[in-house]
Amino acid sequence: MTAAAVRQIALGLEPPAPSRSRSDFVVSSTNEHALATLDRWRASADPLLVVAGPPASGKSHLLQILADEAGSSVVILDDADQGDDPRVLLSLIEEAREKGERLALAGRGDPADWAQGLRDLRSRLTAAARIDLVEPDDALLQAVILKLLKDRQLRAGPELAAYAAARLPRTCAAAGAFVAALDEASIALGAPIGLKLAGAVIANLSEEPRPA
Repeated sequence: MTAAAVRQIALGLEPPAPSRSRSDFVVSSTNEHALATLDRWRASADPLLVVAGPPASGKSHLLQILADEAGSSVVILDDADQGDDPRVLLSLIEEAREKGERLALAGRGDPADWAQGLRDLRSRLTAAARIDLVEPDDALLQAVILKLLKDRQLRAGPELAAYAAARLPRTCAAAGAFVAALDEASIALGAPIGLKLAGAVIANLSEEPRPA
């Protein structure tokens, strides 16, 4: 079997689904407020919760925790920032209010921008209970890398996570791209997970052109 064939097979593999239970949510000083705010909202009568933050920062994980623990008592919408017509999101919020349902939304960036100039929607999003997630500090980035490795059933210790965190952009998205590329490279090359492979993967990622 050729190296090209091995690489083609590796690219076709689906990674295991990430584990998103409460115990899997990685906590540091940058996001320690998130679970506490989630729990306070559940215990309150507030109708709307907004979870905002950069890509891969834990927004979907928080929504999954809420879905697991609150069940059908809460309506959940991820990627609320991705809609083309803000009137659809406003209608969803109004419909939930009229039915007496509670609604939790998550999306990237500032929720006020999701309104795309629609004043009524901006007002409702601004008034909602809110969880703001930010890019990780060094300790959280290392912990996220270790969790992502565990999700893919890859054996690696804190030394590799510290090595990678010191060389990657300090974003959860960069951690995800690194671990995915490391997994792919290990399968395609038949190489063990270690600092040597991690260094090569990071060098390759840094050479890839950034999207315009």
